[in-house]
Amino acid sequence: MKYLYSCFILFCLCLTSCTSQKKLQTEIPFDIGKATCQQYVGGREESGSGTELKIPVSLLDNSDIEVSEVYFRGKQVKALVHTVENKKVIVVRIPKDSPESAETLDLSLNSDEAVISYLENGEIRYAKVKDIKQKQPLIYKGAPKN
Repeated sequence: MKYLYSCFILFCLCLTSCTSQKKLQTEIPFDIGKATCQQYVGGREESGSGTELKIPVSLLDNSDIEVSEVYFRGKQVKALVHTVENKKVIVVRIPKDSPESAETLDLSLNSDEAVISYLENGEIRYAKVKDIKQKQPLIYKGAPKN
């Protein structure tokens, strides 16, 4: 009886681990440009520090695609799409003190890779971004002291 119970528990664990894995799409409905990341350090203690990631994308204004989150270097951040110089760019700022995300554990990513999660026709899908270029750190100056 114990053997049967153990097999049942093992079977259930296998099923739940398979459903939590994120399946990366091989064909995505938008183009991804050359992504860059850059460390930033605020001039004041309260302004913080972290990493800014920019991913150019070719999303159409009338498309049904909604970008949700970005997974990068063990962190999970809500994605915001901005228009910069008439081009759509996903911009995320990842604070240095933000906690590691458990959802990134099943994604085997290198330090120059990220994953974008997006909604298409009500389904969550995932796209991998490769070859993210690391730029020189951006250090903001502090306020002048009197």
